[in-house]
Amino acid sequence: MPNRIFLIHGYVEDPTIFDKLVPLLPPANYVRINLADEFGRWQPTGSVNVQRLAQYLTSHYTITKDDVVIGHSMGGWTAIHIKQLSGARAIQLASWTDQKKIRFPTDNLTILKLLLNTGITQSRTLTNFFKRQYPFDESRDLYIQLLEGTLHMTRLYLWQQLQTLFAKVPTLTVQPDLRIHSRADSIVAAPDEAFRDVPGDHFSLVFYPELVAEPIRSLLSKTLPVA
Repeated sequence: MPNRIFLIHGYVEDPTIFDKLVPLLPPANYVRINLADEFGRWQPTGSVNVQRLAQYLTSHYTITKDDVVIGHSMGGWTAIHIKQLSGARAIQLASWTDQKKIRFPTDNLTILKLLLNTGITQSRTLTNFFKRQYPFDESRDLYIQLLEGTLHMTRLYLWQQLQTLFAKVPTLTVQPDLRIHSRADSIVAAPDEAFRDVPGDHFSLVFYPELVAEPIRSLLSKTLPVA
C-alpha cells in the first residue's frame, strides 16, 4: 500500500479545505489533521510554537521519512518542521519557510494577545473590516466563511494558532520537496525560492484544484511505492 499522506490545514481552517484536492491525487492512506482536535488532545502547557506542534504531531502519529505531509498555509509551515524532525517529504501550498512572508497587520504576539483577550480579535467590527479589505471576488465567500468561523472558536485555540504562526523558532535546515503558490496571494507573499505558480489567490487548492494537483501527482509518482 502507498505510504500515509498527512493533510494539515491553515489558520482558522479545517480539513475540508482539502476536499476538492484529494480526489485528484493518487489513492493513498490520507490522514486529515484537524488542529482544533489535536490541540484539544495535546493540551500543551506554556507557550506554543510551530516546532512544538510539529514535535507533538510527529510523535503522536509516528511520522517517518516514509510519509508525506501536505500543508496549506500554516499547515505548510507545520509540515516543513515535521520534515525537519522526521525526514518526511513536505509539500507546501500557499505557505512559507520565512515568517516575514506572512501578510498580517502585526506579528507582535504581545499585541495579538492583548487584542484577543480584550475581545477585539473576535469582534464583529474587526471581522467586517477584514471582509471589506479582501480583494478577491472568486474566493470572497470562502474567506467570509472562515472569518465568521473565528467568532465561534475559543480564545485559547486562536491563541495557539497565532503562536504557531508568529512565535520565533530556530532557522530551518531543510526545504520543502514542492512549493505551490499563487503570485496574487494577498495573505502569504510568494517564496523567494523556486515554486510552481498557479492561478487564483491564497485558496487556489479550492478554486484551481486540478492545477494544484498536477505537480503533486508528478512528485508522488516518483516517490511513492506502487501498491
